[in-house]
Amino acid sequence: MTDESIHKILTVDDEEGILKALRRLLKNLDVKVLSATNGNEALEILKKEKVPIIISDQRMPEMTGVEFLNKSIDISPDSIRILLTGYADIEATIDAINSGAIRYYINKPWDDETLLSRIRESLDYYEIKEENKRLQQLTAEQNEELQELNSKLEQKVKQQIAKINEQHEGLKKSFIDIVKTLSGIIELIYKDIGSHSQRVGMLTKKMLQGFELDQKSYQDIVVAAFLHDIGKIALPEHILRKRRKEYMASDIAEIQQHPVTGQSIVLSISGFEDIGIIIRHHQENWDGSGYPDRLRGDKIPFGSRIISIASAFEVEAFRDDYPDQEEISEATAFLVKNSGSRFDPDLVKRFIDHEIGKTFYRKESSFKILVKPQELREGMITAMDSYTEKGMFLLPKGIKITSGIINRLSKIDQVNPIRGGIWVYTTSKMERERDGAFQHIAG
Repeated sequence: MTDESIHKILTVDDEEGILKALRRLLKNLDVKVLSATNGNEALEILKKEKVPIIISDQRMPEMTGVEFLNKSIDISPDSIRILLTGYADIEATIDAINSGAIRYYINKPWDDETLLSRIRESLDYYEIKEENKRLQQLTAEQNEELQELNSKLEQKVKQQIAKINEQHEGLKKSFIDIVKTLSGIIELIYKDIGSHSQRVGMLTKKMLQGFELDQKSYQDIVVAAFLHDIGKIALPEHILRKRRKEYMASDIAEIQQHPVTGQSIVLSISGFEDIGIIIRHHQENWDGSGYPDRLRGDKIPFGSRIISIASAFEVEAFRDDYPDQEEISEATAFLVKNSGSRFDPDLVKRFIDHEIGKTFYRKESSFKILVKPQELREGMITAMDSYTEKGMFLLPKGIKITSGIINRLSKIDQVNPIRGGIWVYTTSKMERERDGAFQHIAG
């Protein structure tokens, strides 16, 4: 890894002992630590270096931490700022939060694990922002080409991937970044396909638990699950807007080419050859009646058989809204009915035995309510995607709330308020009445 590709963290404190302590704490992270003993020195560093994260003490001579961090915004607006502060400085800290000068504040003496957690979260968030900026720039450059998307989309996607690879050579070696890019293309054009793929990915990961797969095989199947429908972005929009019963023979013939198209798209990426094979065969049937190659039984790749079951279950369960127990049971019954013909019977049995369908379970009496982060309870299920007021993505719908999620959201909400709260499913009568009152007031 080159020096330019390593993230830099700037630490600012007038006490050398604090700077040394921070360097020791950060030595196990894959980052380069820069240090300054006062605000002016730190501002000069920012003029020369691209710094994703700034960690500053509040109490320093000549210029306080809040004053320095406010000035740093003009020089390095995309940096994420963390303030080390004492309880006596809480008023200045609140002002800094309100002005947007800092993302987190940590009380001194700090807890190492808490500080490291904030730094890791900040690095992840910074990388996502940088990736989004890069993709937006690419999208702007290709607006004219995207007007011809319906007739030439497959070639356009290949060209876009080629440009991404030219601009960021390391992207070829990073499965995570590439999957984000391709998933983003799917959701940009057809949001329903994107949501379907996300849920199929979750089900696939559940189904793979317990199998002794090497890391590459596991990763290839999961990536293929998230991208299994990427070939559909080459279909004309009028086909995807039709219901199944409205398809003509020509529509069906075109749809049945999407696994081959999907394989062609990902084959332009080095290392995705096996993923392409899994995508190509995810519509094959156990009895040989599927497409595109009419493979039968064990001739169908293992990952393709897994994705076939996960995809079919998701389609059946999510025909209307988030499924209740009856809809989950009906979707499971669909798998049983087609076991041995469309689906691998052993994998269907495993799906049932391990209650994979309950990944998306909610009680029949459940309903949606809007709660604040501090009102979340373990076991609740998110009913909608959640964002902060500044547009930071927090959680997708369908996630079961855990104590770890509650703790993380509560802390984020303190410095980056969550937009309107979190929509969840619940079964509590008291919460139902409270939500009804809220809706009345809001209406």
